[in-house]
Amino acid sequence: MIQRRTEVRHVVHSLMNEVIEQGFQHLVHHPQQSDELNKLVIQASEELQQQLTEIDNHPYREESNAAKVHFRTIAAKAEQRSLELLAWLQRIQRRDEWTGA
Repeated sequence: MIQRRTEVRHVVHSLMNEVIEQGFQHLVHHPQQSDELNKLVIQASEELQQQLTEIDNHPYREESNAAKVHFRTIAAKAEQRSLELLAWLQRIQRRDEWTGA
């Protein structure tokens, strides 16, 4: 269970970096989708920065229950958002498969 700032930062980095990495990999193989893939990568990068800022900017003592809840909430939000972004990438990939691009 996530209870520390460093743990939640690691989770958020891992989740969003996975989206960014997969987006870049698809871009290398399908440069014709660069506009949409760039939007996806930019969105994931912005989400990463926003969530890292949210992790660091809180009024709670590091070991307090409120801080632990805050960190778990951010981790859950990051997981949900990364799934949404990966679904967007998957739609792009499927469209490329269907069109033979």
